[in-house]
Amino acid sequence: MSLSKTPRPASRRKPAQGELLYRTDPSDSGVRMRLVAAGFALIVVVFAGTLGYWLLGKGNWPVDDCVYMVLITLTTVGYAEVLPLTTTEHGRTFTMFVMLGGMGVSFYFLSALTAFVIEGDLREVLWRRRMNKRIAGLSGHYIVCGAGRTGRHVIEELLREKSTVVVIERDADQLKQLVKTVGADFIAIMGDATDDRVLVDARVEHSAGLVTTLGLDQDNLFVAMSARELRPNLRIVSRASERAGDKLLRAGANVVINPMHIGGRRMAHELLRPTVVGFLDFMVRDVERDLVIEEIEVAKAGPLADRTLADSRIREVSNALVLAVLRGTEQTYNPPPTFTLEAGMTLIALGEREQIERLRQHARGDG
Repeated sequence: MSLSKTPRPASRRKPAQGELLYRTDPSDSGVRMRLVAAGFALIVVVFAGTLGYWLLGKGNWPVDDCVYMVLITLTTVGYAEVLPLTTTEHGRTFTMFVMLGGMGVSFYFLSALTAFVIEGDLREVLWRRRMNKRIAGLSGHYIVCGAGRTGRHVIEELLREKSTVVVIERDADQLKQLVKTVGADFIAIMGDATDDRVLVDARVEHSAGLVTTLGLDQDNLFVAMSARELRPNLRIVSRASERAGDKLLRAGANVVINPMHIGGRRMAHELLRPTVVGFLDFMVRDVERDLVIEEIEVAKAGPLADRTLADSRIREVSNALVLAVLRGTEQTYNPPPTFTLEAGMTLIALGEREQIERLRQHARGDG
């Protein structure tokens, strides 16, 4: 099944940072303004010339003949003069002024029109070259579709984890605000995430995961379906309302998040157990210690397989704390020292980032 959708028009602005890669358009520069100004000036000349000829004829010359006279003068055609300029006082003098002024405005309009077309194509070529150079060979990155209020927090958290992030957003103002909030340490593609070509530009086939936080459920549904088709084993997390959750899961999303539901539960926990919530927030946001909760798989050929926690040397090597052990849908919280680890299990560990990295290396048998 091939999915396609006509891209929606995007707000056009100049890139706020050199780090950002925007899908460009001729209208994103001063070329468009010059073209509009030149077109307006040309209309003024035609109107003024028509009015001038009408006044020279004292209202007796038809308006269409006056317009025709202006146009053949501006275009230097000079074919079949319909007004008796030779017998009209100041007729030829006025025509000379129309020629001089009109030719200048006409040339300016044509040059602006040429720049509008050629510079637009050139910008697209340069944009493609910059984007391909920046994204070429990129793999293991995360794609975030939508840089609104929800997407902004997702991007901030991913960047905090030192992840490579590609942001797809069709509104330049949202990207500009994103740069102010989290900096420019991400790759931004200005386009419609529901367009398969944009997902391909973001190298979705080589990404580690995708988050879609678009405002409409149908857009998130379409992105999930497209991404799942482009990469069947991709991990997809989607924002959704309560009504669209099941549909998004069937469409290909691995996890569906309802921000209203999460926010409501958080507010209730703040009322019921504020100290616990505060502790968890402090633990996650402790800048000095940089604590993280990570998942680490027990490798088949690693030193942890078929050993108890007491014999695993986890605390000795990393000093990380094992909070739980997962095996499929089975979960063991606060496992005892006699708990036997098996290949394929996943450890949920708490520790500083450096400690977690040492544990990861130990689980792989690297150290």
